[in-house]
Amino acid sequence: MRWWSQRRPEGFNLAFLDVMACGLGAIILIFMLVKYQSENPDTEVNALRADLASSQDEIKTIELNSSTLVARIETLKQKLQQQIQRVAGRDEETSATVQALIQLSKEIAGMEQKLAQQKQRAELAQETSPSNKQKSNEQHLLGLRVSGKRILILLDNSASMADERLVDIIKIKASNTAAKKSAPKWRRAVAVAHWIIDRVPENSRYMVINYNDRADFLLDKKWVSGSDASARSTVFHALEKLYPQAATNLYSALELIKTSAVSPTDIYVITDSLPTKGLGKLSTLQRLKECGVLTSKTTTVSGECRMALFYSAIRYFSSISATVNTVLLPIEGDPDAPYAYWLWAASTTGTMVSPAGSWP
Repeated sequence: MRWWSQRRPEGFNLAFLDVMACGLGAIILIFMLVKYQSENPDTEVNALRADLASSQDEIKTIELNSSTLVARIETLKQKLQQQIQRVAGRDEETSATVQALIQLSKEIAGMEQKLAQQKQRAELAQETSPSNKQKSNEQHLLGLRVSGKRILILLDNSASMADERLVDIIKIKASNTAAKKSAPKWRRAVAVAHWIIDRVPENSRYMVINYNDRADFLLDKKWVSGSDASARSTVFHALEKLYPQAATNLYSALELIKTSAVSPTDIYVITDSLPTKGLGKLSTLQRLKECGVLTSKTTTVSGECRMALFYSAIRYFSSISATVNTVLLPIEGDPDAPYAYWLWAASTTGTMVSPAGSWP
């Protein structure tokens, strides 16, 4: 009994010390962890904070660049608007100038027509004399004199050269080649070409270019002497092979003259109307919606578009120094043609004539 009471307290004391030691160790461990946490902040939080600061800096940079770009865009928009206003002003000024020139040309053409009528009456009176009739007929046609060292004849053989009335032109256009060759106005055009060639001075040279929607030399690219009767017959024979067809492209004829470097001193244009086809890359033409005919198969062309085609052609030709004379045959529905061709001829010190229906 005594032995039992002595052993029990000894076992109880050992276990209590173990528990106390473990508790003390736990407390020490807790203190160490708390101290470590206070001395070493969380590295992941610091990394996140650094990323946040970097992102904020980047956002500020982007906002600054965006503001700069917006300001630049506004500046460019203002410059573009100013350019548009300048171009619009120039277009209006150009349109007003063209209209003024057209009006002026009409007034001058009316005066020129009166003068031509007076001259015609004087010439007819003079030609009634037997001694002067032959000489007058040889030298001029209503004031048109054939002269120059290198005479170039531009013969329009487009479809409109078949007749004066549009309905008859359409009928002949649908006919065979023989009918086109014998069309009344076309025979007049060929006769005018004969008249000019017959009156080329012997010491001069000449050549013929025919044009419709495209231009070509009647013979080879060579000048023919005015004194060469055999060559004249060859030219007349070649003229008989032509017939009216296709559209009227004055630009193609003037371009052929310019690019082939034939350098005429005098040009005689035999035609009846303003062009219906030409170059389609000019701003003047692009402003006219009607001029979509230049790149499409539309069969009608407005008067305003035809005037634009005419002026674009002669502007292209303006660098060539030559006197331009025009024999304008009549046609229905093109009232601006006489004024336009008269203005062109007058600007080169040439002459524009519209022969009477009885000639030749």
